[in-house]
Amino acid sequence: MRSIDLTRRAAASLIVLALVGCATPRRVAVCPAAWSGRIAVTQGDAQHGLYGNFRLQLGKGGGSFDLLSPLGQTLAQARWNEARAQVDDGHGVREFASFEAMAQATIGLPLPRAALQDWVRGEPSAALPSTPLADGGFAQLGWDVRVEREAGRVRLLRASRATGEPARVSLVFDASCAQVK
Repeated sequence: MRSIDLTRRAAASLIVLALVGCATPRRVAVCPAAWSGRIAVTQGDAQHGLYGNFRLQLGKGGGSFDLLSPLGQTLAQARWNEARAQVDDGHGVREFASFEAMAQATIGLPLPRAALQDWVRGEPSAALPSTPLADGGFAQLGWDVRVEREAGRVRLLRASRATGEPARVSLVFDASCAQVK
């Protein structure tokens, strides 16, 4: 009788081990860097600019940016990676050799892709030279960047061109990764 109990226990243990071995480990959701909010881009005369809402998602080497009207209609969608960039403005897709070329053609400013991922986190890119500004901001790649935080996260980012024709990009962040849908 004792050998039957041991056999049953061994069989039960093997079944449990088999089930555990077949079980898919629970995956921890990796949250990509994603933001949404409002954008304003002004150049020279502040009356001429781009204003709207945005959704931004950044990943390794690439990302996407959706420009939305105040009513939520998609006006343009930009996608890029290290090799190319494209924008779809509803009238067709245009291809570009780089993020910077796409930004120049669409908003008139060569925004630096190399620093974008760090700037939206409120930090200068560690891989590029930067200078701290007296007000807590930083200068990098010809731009003065100022950040306002709320509850530890970036709430407002203002990047102003330091030289050449005046230009300013302002992003007001409504949500971060867990809140963007």
